[in-house]
Amino acid sequence: MKILFVATRKNVNPDHRELYEMQFMTEALGFQRSILDLGILTVAACTPKGVDVQIVDEYFDEVPYDTDADLIALSAKTSCVTHAYAVAARFKAQGKPVVLGGIHASLKPEEALEHVDFVVTGEAELVWPQFVEQFHKGEAPRLTKAEDFPPMAEIPFPDYANLDPGNFLFHQIQTTRGCPFMCRFCSVPDIAGNTFRFKPVERVVQEIRQRPKAGLIRERMKAIYFVDDNFISRTKYTNDLLDALIPLYEGGELEEWSAETTLNVVRDEAMLEKFARAGCSTLIIGFESISEETLLSMNKKVNFCLSYPAAIEKIHKLGMAIVGNFIVGFDTDPISVFRDIRDFVDDNNILYPFYSILTPMPGTKLHDDYVAEDRLDHTDWQYYDTRHVVYEPKLMSREQLMDGYVWLYEQSYASDRALKRLENYWRQYRQTQSSFVQHAFIKWRLRKFMKTGSPRFQHYLKKGWEILKRKDVTTDVGQLLYYYDAAHFCDFLDGYRSPNFAENARLFERAVTVPEGDDSRQVMQWDTSRVKKTEARLSGKQAS
Repeated sequence: MKILFVATRKNVNPDHRELYEMQFMTEALGFQRSILDLGILTVAACTPKGVDVQIVDEYFDEVPYDTDADLIALSAKTSCVTHAYAVAARFKAQGKPVVLGGIHASLKPEEALEHVDFVVTGEAELVWPQFVEQFHKGEAPRLTKAEDFPPMAEIPFPDYANLDPGNFLFHQIQTTRGCPFMCRFCSVPDIAGNTFRFKPVERVVQEIRQRPKAGLIRERMKAIYFVDDNFISRTKYTNDLLDALIPLYEGGELEEWSAETTLNVVRDEAMLEKFARAGCSTLIIGFESISEETLLSMNKKVNFCLSYPAAIEKIHKLGMAIVGNFIVGFDTDPISVFRDIRDFVDDNNILYPFYSILTPMPGTKLHDDYVAEDRLDHTDWQYYDTRHVVYEPKLMSREQLMDGYVWLYEQSYASDRALKRLENYWRQYRQTQSSFVQHAFIKWRLRKFMKTGSPRFQHYLKKGWEILKRKDVTTDVGQLLYYYDAAHFCDFLDGYRSPNFAENARLFERAVTVPEGDDSRQVMQWDTSRVKKTEARLSGKQAS
């Protein structure tokens, strides 16, 4: 028996881009992709022995519709499921049975069964072997539900046997699952549970040591991405894990890494210092909004643990950069939200801002509310990608929300002010300089891009390299390369501009933060009584 796992493209249109795919950066460094979905690799590793497993990544392989496989296995999140359904249809036309798993199928199994032969919902590690055996006997049910969560100690390491690890910029590792925070826009608790579950520390260390290597040169360019929804699940576990990672990093067994975390990572300064000592270069933090009203409307109370500027400064002083996630389009967002967020990012030297349009994903409280209010334009899932507007905003037009999203990216990555922010970060916080050899290698790799892209991008390439050569700042060519990638992404986003983009951009610049006669709106996070009380309490503890 043979199973073909297909990692399908994220977009229906292969020319469309996603910033997190880092297409420019990966091509410049000679990789094929940034990451491959960890779910497929993990489920493939759960396949019973004796079954032939093949994994195909559509980003650099043609989908083999003429395969001799007995079963086709697909996985997709909501924005990707439209293309996955199309791939399934082609296989079914060839008489091949298709099974679909992943977030969307878990939330919409009845819909998925209209497009595929079988659906597996939830975390599949426990039920996948049973499903495969039933399928082999011709007894598989159309719907298989994972009723229980698999023990974290028993989850197998991802199956890279059919893949070249040198194709991917990041190596992914997961240490926890689940999240107790019930943010209104997020479906993680519905999929992974509302309590944290932990992979034993020794198991994580073993996985790091046994990860497939990509060769000496490529391995030096790769980084590890811990894919947990919240790396600081429980303080004791996180401290124990960091204590185990520190000697791995110091001994050269662990390269620099990044992880997603909530803002309260800064409340334990000793633990935060361990992050830096263990090789963490970047923390990915869901700021989501800078407005008290908006944070409360999305039930993001965890973000009031410390003022944003104070938290950012603590992280930066330890030499770690920040990916700051922000969402625009909430019912409480006025037209000034775009300028306010841009200025906040620049004022606090957030190196990697990441912007999303509010999207009511299935499985979220937000989606249920918008359905009840009849506010969704449609359920054409390919547009539920946080890059399209699928509802009528309350305090701005659809066009303004779309233009504001594009404008934020252009301001933050394709402008002189973006390079100024990068230079400020280097000057104030960067602790190690990239080497002459690294500079020479990247310059050599960039040679084929020197006459590509828009005039704006060409200007950006030249000016960025001029800053990199400065002797009075501690520069990093890898961080500049990411800025080039994001500026290249902005060329793609130009296609989303409305005919009134220039007029809307002028409106964004001059919009007032507090509408006249409404003093209650847009109290900033760092000015709230919640944050001030928390900071006073923490100051009292430190003083005692």
